[in-house]
Amino acid sequence: MHARLSVSEMCTFPWPLFEELALWDELGIRQVGLLSNKVDAFGREAAITTMKARAMVATTVITAHFDLSAPGTWDMTRNAINRSVDLAATLGGCTYFTPGRRDGRSFDELTASLADAVAPCIAYAEARGVRLAIEPSLRTDVSFVHTLRDGLDVAEQCGIGVVVDLGNCWMERDYEATVRRAGERIAVVQFADAVFGTPAEPPRGGRAVPGDGDLRIDKFIEAAVDAGYRGAFELEQVGPRIEAEGHGPALRRAVERANALLTEVLG
Repeated sequence: MHARLSVSEMCTFPWPLFEELALWDELGIRQVGLLSNKVDAFGREAAITTMKARAMVATTVITAHFDLSAPGTWDMTRNAINRSVDLAATLGGCTYFTPGRRDGRSFDELTASLADAVAPCIAYAEARGVRLAIEPSLRTDVSFVHTLRDGLDVAEQCGIGVVVDLGNCWMERDYEATVRRAGERIAVVQFADAVFGTPAEPPRGGRAVPGDGDLRIDKFIEAAVDAGYRGAFELEQVGPRIEAEGHGPALRRAVERANALLTEVLG
């Protein structure tokens, strides 16, 4: 297994952690991206013990996002984020969340609210030695930030890291140049493939196993390296194609191809 390959729990999103552990053992995966709610469902202390026994580390911990229109809920969200930071401090990796949905205010106003909401968590994460980040997302129900370009602007104003996810940014203009510009702001890099489609056969949406689609994943990885990124490359594949094949079979193929791809590009 390539030393910089990681697998996100999003790849097997419907599965509980105990099923994922069995598959990770089968595939020899020792770096993983975690969802805090799955860890809590398994039992946090049990998850920590189980992962440490396997010499397994986290590269990310996905946590709760803010309702920017409801400041009265922010303390509860901050507590959830800080708990995820504690998990990352124990198992490794950064902690990240989506920026929160629109509520009728301007982009700049939403950015200012996010900065206010997250500031105590940034201080807490720094004290624990954990990187905190946002993930721009195409999903309008969880994010007012839909491009990596905008994500960098928001991250800089908030003083936070950014998740660079090929699955969210491959449709953007000159996205590889944006990745290079991100530089030290990059908290983690995620990847999968995607299908462009044709008028006769439009894509079904979502992502694809590396090699099944049309993206130049190698160029994306090279851009991250050019930006100075030295962390893990986290596989994150979701959507109809993955569900149709089955999460287990799709991940088995994806890990084999991702391992070969990273070996080719990174050595």
